[in-house]
Amino acid sequence: MKKTIALLLALIFVMSALSACSLFGVPLFGRERMQPTEPAPTMPAPIQTETAAAVTEAPAPETQAPETAAPIGALSDYVKTAKEKSVSFGDGNTNTLRIPEILLSGTDATAANDEIIEKFGAVVNGDADYTGAYALDYEAYLNQEILSVIVTAKYDGGNSYGLCYNFDVTSGKKLDSEALCTAIGESYSDKLDDLYDELVDYYEDKYATLPGNDTEKEKTYSYSNLKAAVMYLDGSGDLMAMTDIYAAVGGGHWIAQIEVD
Repeated sequence: MKKTIALLLALIFVMSALSACSLFGVPLFGRERMQPTEPAPTMPAPIQTETAAAVTEAPAPETQAPETAAPIGALSDYVKTAKEKSVSFGDGNTNTLRIPEILLSGTDATAANDEIIEKFGAVVNGDADYTGAYALDYEAYLNQEILSVIVTAKYDGGNSYGLCYNFDVTSGKKLDSEALCTAIGESYSDKLDDLYDELVDYYEDKYATLPGNDTEKEKTYSYSNLKAAVMYLDGSGDLMAMTDIYAAVGGGHWIAQIEVD
């Protein structure tokens, strides 16, 4: 009986030991118990907080419109008739005498207007119908920024006189013949040579056979007379010159407007 009890107790002890091993994952009867495999916990990806760097865009460069020259305007903006007068002649004909006023500001235009009044003012201001001048008029041309004004008067006896001016309307400055040539991209010395050639053609055509005219001819062709000629631009933009002519005929002196080109 004691042996039986001891055997039962031993059996119970062995069974208890086996149960304990099974609980702690010890291999049971030489085989490894399969443990369920759980997926490894997936950690949520850290939230990326993008701090948007303030992007300061450089301002686009200002596009400036190309500079354009100020509009030149119309001829009437720069010259007008200052005074005019109708004169009657014995044959019943009438003629209108007139002088210009240059409307540019500045001392050059003022001096020119004063000179015009001094030389021809009496013709248009006189009370008498007839003043000795049977023609007095002006021409004015605007070629880009260059204003040319030419005043001419013709008197009894065949004499004629004139005044000629060139201005840069953008500055109001008066241009002499040399400055005018420079402004239009021409050589003044070359244009003096051209003027001499044209003047010889003009003079020889009219006065080649005139007797006793050598002194006047020489004076007309002289370098000083060429330098005294005032060049200007006509309505077609051609270069002209108001030139003194001397000859042993009529009044002996008058002006001619000769093409230089």
